[in-house]
Amino acid sequence: MANVEEVKVNVAATVDGAQRTIAGIQAAANELDQALARMRVTAVGSFHPAAAAAIAHLEQARTRLDEAVQLTHAAVDSANQFRSMI
Repeated sequence: MANVEEVKVNVAATVDGAQRTIAGIQAAANELDQALARMRVTAVGSFHPAAAAAIAHLEQARTRLDEAVQLTHAAVDSANQFRSMI
């Protein structure tokens, strides 16, 4: 069984990794924003269902990335609370 200091080190490593993940997700979200903007400009005046579907899927992906960031922030907060209590 790990001692308190080992637990704290492991929680800190978890938090660091989660924060790096947040940065990566935000970078991916920025790329999706650019792709979505390009697709919207490209599809202006087009009523093709495939173009509308592409936009809808990109929007859904962007929303899910936002959710992932929120959940990861919540995990970081909880991990930090745990670390401060032990």
